Amino acid sequence: MLKSELVPGRKYLRRRSTVIDGVLRTAEGWIKCKEITREGAIFGRDFEEDMTLTNKQIEEELRKKL
Repeated sequence: MLKSELVPGRKYLRRRSTVIDGVLRTAEGWIKCKEITREGAIFGRDFEEDMTLTNKQIEEELRKKL
């Protein structure tokens, strides 16, 4: 997904790969766009700290919008 397609207040599905105990695993979860910045965007989830994704991470990890 391109950063230009993001809309603050909407939820997006984030799919990412991570290594857990030496095994490559795919994780996914819904995150809400809070603010678009020059370097990327700030996202949040319920009861968790905000996270910042870079432009590259947005293009690679965000798939759908709700």
